[in-house]
Amino acid sequence: MKKSTSALLIATLFFTACKKDSSTKTSSTFTASVNGQATTFNISQATLIRSTGDNEKRLDIAGTSTDGSKMFIITLGLETAAGNGMQVKSYVLNAFPEDDPSTPNVDESLTTQGFTTYSTKLSGGGWLTDVYNEQGSFNLSSCDSTNHIISGTFQTTLRDMSTGDISVDVKDGKVSNVKYMVLN
Repeated sequence: MKKSTSALLIATLFFTACKKDSSTKTSSTFTASVNGQATTFNISQATLIRSTGDNEKRLDIAGTSTDGSKMFIITLGLETAAGNGMQVKSYVLNAFPEDDPSTPNVDESLTTQGFTTYSTKLSGGGWLTDVYNEQGSFNLSSCDSTNHIISGTFQTTLRDMSTGDISVDVKDGKVSNVKYMVLN
């Protein structure tokens, strides 16, 4: 009897220890307020791409709004190909940093660590993707490089390149427990 109780206890401990943690459920959506409207995006792709030749990596998270009218892509980059995750930190979102003529030996593009791509659905079924001057940030709060899961918050302002007027204002963005695939 004592032997069977011990075996039962060991089996119970084994199966309990191997039980998947339900607190790390992955999400297939992310959210943001776009021009004042709460929007949920269905994730179509979340990919970490490593380039060992260039010693850099890039994380892309792409989603389409639930009404199908908007597409939003978040791109973050690091100058290292090492590892299967991204560094937990705040990333500057700015695809076109202004060149300071008083510092000709400084490459201002090195301050950019990411950017976003915003597209709207055309009536014929394609997408219109404009180029914007961007000022924003993505705060990567957690990255589980073993299970390939990230979480973070973001905000950005996309301005018309010609006029400087705000075209798209993104606030309260949230990516929570999103599973990504590692390529290369």
